[in-house]
Amino acid sequence: MHTYHGQSSGTLSWSNRLNIALDVARALDYLHSVADPPVIHRDVKSSNILLINDDHAKLADFGLCKLGNDVISATTPTKVKGSLGYVDTYYLNTGLVSPKSDVYSFGVLLIELITGLKSVQGSMTLAEWTEECRGKNENVEVLIGMLDPKLNGNVDIEQLRVLVDVANSSLLENCEARPNMAQIVYKISCCMEPQCVHELPV
Repeated sequence: MHTYHGQSSGTLSWSNRLNIALDVARALDYLHSVADPPVIHRDVKSSNILLINDDHAKLADFGLCKLGNDVISATTPTKVKGSLGYVDTYYLNTGLVSPKSDVYSFGVLLIELITGLKSVQGSMTLAEWTEECRGKNENVEVLIGMLDPKLNGNVDIEQLRVLVDVANSSLLENCEARPNMAQIVYKISCCMEPQCVHELPV
């Protein structure tokens, strides 16, 4: 096993990257919605994603996680924890952490999977660095321009558009407007299986 930015990160195919995104999304959905007590990971990042056979992923390192229903609906600021480039901007500004903080970090992870770049680019975060391009997700040429060159353009454009849409909604400043992880799992799994007609989670 190795991390996403480990030795073989450059060899990941588009389908590998989709599978990784879906595995991490499912793991976070489980932590937020199924685990008892609920868990906010607070440190979702590429180096905490363990790859299994390049095709599947496990979320690791729960050292910064917060547990419990009280934390899930917290209204008292806490000391900000996390990794540079991945920390939810709302959490950074208010000290209020929620499951939507993990959603933000997942959005950064998606952009990493798409671009092959790391979470910080010079003095800017990857979210800031790609903001203008991400805003033009109807323009195929702009989307292709965002891609990791190592993919050699071997992607499904509609799947790429879905991932960019999910990233954009995950990175919204207004944390309440971000999707939950169940909705993200649905969108990614459906773009991988076009026949998916399950009801959208709320």
